[in-house]
Formats: sequence, structure tokens, C-alpha cells
Amino acid sequence: MNPLSAKNILLLLSDQQRLDTVSAYGLNHICRTPHIDGLAARGVRFDNAFTPTAICAPARASVHTGLYPHKHGVTGNGMSTREGVKGLPDYLTPAGYRCGYAGKWHVDDAVGPNEVGYVGKDFIGYAFPGSGLLPGLRFAPKPKTGNPYADYLAERGFDLPTVSQRYVGTNPGCQDQEMFALHNGPVESCIEYFVAEETIRVIDEMIQPDDDRPFFLWANFWGPHTPCLVPEPYFSMYNPDDIPEHPSYRETFEGKPYRQQLIERMWGLGDLGWRGFQEISARYFGHCTLIDDQVGRIVTHLAERGLLEDTVIIYSADHGDCLGAHKLIEKGEFMYDEIYRIPLLVAHPDCAAPGSVNDDFVYLHELTPTFLEMAGVEDAQMDGDSFLPALLGDATPNGREEVYCVFHRHFTNAEQRMVRTRTHQFTFNSGDAGELYDLVADPYQLQNVYGQPEYESVRQDLMARMGRYMDELGDPLRGWFGRVGPVY
Repeated sequence: MNPLSAKNILLLLSDQQRLDTVSAYGLNHICRTPHIDGLAARGVRFDNAFTPTAICAPARASVHTGLYPHKHGVTGNGMSTREGVKGLPDYLTPAGYRCGYAGKWHVDDAVGPNEVGYVGKDFIGYAFPGSGLLPGLRFAPKPKTGNPYADYLAERGFDLPTVSQRYVGTNPGCQDQEMFALHNGPVESCIEYFVAEETIRVIDEMIQPDDDRPFFLWANFWGPHTPCLVPEPYFSMYNPDDIPEHPSYRETFEGKPYRQQLIERMWGLGDLGWRGFQEISARYFGHCTLIDDQVGRIVTHLAERGLLEDTVIIYSADHGDCLGAHKLIEKGEFMYDEIYRIPLLVAHPDCAAPGSVNDDFVYLHELTPTFLEMAGVEDAQMDGDSFLPALLGDATPNGREEVYCVFHRHFTNAEQRMVRTRTHQFTFNSGDAGELYDLVADPYQLQNVYGQPEYESVRQDLMARMGRYMDELGDPLRGWFGRVGPVY
């Protein structure tokens, strides 16, 4: 079969998952993900995949459209895509694909996946399925319309699971989002199991004996984003005592933007010390293994349906999580590797080098032109390039020397831009001091060397590269950057 067409495509996307929690990367001797590792064994592991922006909705909208946030319009959570911007079904449906969706949406705050061409059940907005449903849970952003998870529990005859052992920080102003909690109910009643069931249901709905069209299915897990609602045995699967202190946990924030300290204090986790992050990490790891087992169930179903050898399976995340690195949690107004460098593993049935590792810089939103090339779609205007040859095991380097990542807003408006090469990273903070890291001497980004004379040529080079990216992409920050660049 032609590898450029007629392949089913299954994109499995987790939310806020660190690269090192996928055991195929060999960076974490504790967390286990054997089923995701199996995808890498059948295909390619990408070691330098980056999200264009480390915030949920903008990153997901970039996957949907293949564009940077300022072009699709979703520059922060709770926003909608700009009118007239095309999404994946606009390209894939005319190319003969059936498009399906399962789980978390969080692409557009006003429009659900059904309205833009996907088959599936809508969760419009952030729409955490347990909010307003599970007794004991404080986290409040419930679905705006119906709740298919509640329907699932009722249809399967489950009592409403309760939530206990809630874990929050000490800041009295931030008590409404659990870091983790125990899901008191069988595994089959938890949110991630429901996502896998929906994925399997949509696969079966799209595979019909009288219809030989291929499918594109985007399945989204809510985890391991907080709150990690984890059932046993996953809740107790990992011993907090076994989790070593992160090398950057002793962060002092000296010479860094004040906002980072403020966000650290906002979560209120500092008073709990590294022991608190051990507790959080253990439940987070359990959540990752829970998701991995659901990936295994989905892959097994494809095999049972005779679809595995005709389906490209991609596993990735919208962004990462600090999880104690730099004393921080989640993502936000800081541009560290822990949240921008993401897992990406692809099993393509036609891969000529299964089990290979690709070291090229690639972006999450470049999956979109890659999917379109697989479908035979030409001339789509997107930010980035297809890397289909790499999925097929072609080891020819793409020649990219850096990545350009952006951030607009989360807790506050904080326009940031980043150029990262293999040896250095420059961050432009539009209303604060710059950051420059020597990734060879300081791989954990603890020492901000911005302004040090010995790095002046590096600073100038990276700022020049940033200016070129801003010009090429029409970045709305380019005017301000151009004005202050000479004196920054």
C-alpha cells in the first residue's frame, strides 16, 4: 500500500505529560509505560519534539489547524478559533477520510468537535468530566453542555465514584484545584478508561463493511493534568520515597523574572518541601501508567479488528509539566524544557527502521501537515513542514538548527518568545528581563547568563534569529521586539 495515502491515522494525545515519564526515553527508572514504549519499538521515537506553546487550548488548536496561536486566534485558554481558519476535517474529509474524536476537546471554547466535522461526543470548553459530578471534588470547570462521562457511568451501572485524599498547597487563595486525589471506584469507572472506551466505540462506528474509507481519529486523555484522579492500583503503584529530587528543585530564581517566584508561591507547594512533590509525582506517575494501559487496550482492539497493520498510531502530549523542576508545577509563564519538550512516538506500519530514534527538531503542530501528506492533500498553508519521511524511518536530517516557541497568556498576560538551539536558549520576556541559558554547561537551566559579556555574541545571534522568525510568521510582538531589541 502506498505509505502516502489510505492509512488510518490515530492520534493519542495526553494533557500535560512530561517526556521523561515515557519509559522508552530511558530518563526515568520509575514510571512505566510499556504499551507506549511498544509504539516506539514498532516505529520511531522523536527526542527533540517541541510544542509551539505550553498552554492547553492554544497547543491543541495548533494541532487542529497547523498554525501558530496568533494565526488561529486561540492565544489562551477559554478562547475560540478565528473565523475562517480551517481545521483538520476541512482538509481530510474531502480527501476521503472519516474524522472522529474522543475525550477532551479544549480547542475552542464555544464550538465542539461535532460542529467542525468530527464524529464523537462533545465536551465543549475545558469541560472536566468529574467537575460538578464526583462527590468530594473541588475542581469546578464542568462541561458546558451535557456530560457524556456521566452518561457512561449511568449506562454501565456504576455508582458515582467519590474523591478522597485530596492534595492542595498551603495558599488559601488557591484551594480550588487538587494536585491529585484518590478515585474511589473501579478502574472501569475512571475518566481515562472512559476515554479509551469512547475511542474504541468511535473506531467501530467509523469502520463499516460497506465503507472502505480510512479514518482519522483524535483521542484525548484528560490526564496526567491536575487534578490527577487516580484509582487503585495506580494510586499506590509508585512509592513517593523512591522519587529522587529533581536537579533544579533547589532553584533560587536569582536573576530571573519575578513572575516565576510569584507563580511558585501561588501554588503554595513550597511549604511542603520536596516531600510534597514526591507525593504529587507518585500519583502523576500512576496516572501516566493508567493512561498507558488504556493505550494498550486501544491498540489491542485495533489488532482484534484487523486494523493494526493499516493504522499509523501517534502518541504525544500538548505540553509537559514542571512537576517540581524549578520548584514549579504544571506550566505557565516560564519557558523551560520540562514543559516545551514533549514525548512523540509514532508507529507507522511501513516504517523501514522500527525502533529507531530521530534527533531532529520537530514541532507538535507539524503533525498536521504530516497527516495531510499521508492523505495526499497538497498546497495547504501551514506553519511548518511534514516530517512523514522521518515516520517512515528516513534518517536524513531535516537541517533545522533551532525551534521557535511562543507564549501569550495563562494566569496573567505574559508575552514570551523563545529560540532554542542544541546548545543555548534565549527567552524574550516582553515586559521583563531576558533569559539566556547555556544548555551544555547548565542543562537544567538554573543560571541565567543573560547580560554576561562572554555570551554577548550568542545573545546577538539568537536575537537575530528570533527577529527573523517574527518577521516570517507575522508575529504580533515583532513591533515591540524591534523597538526594544537594541536596548534589551
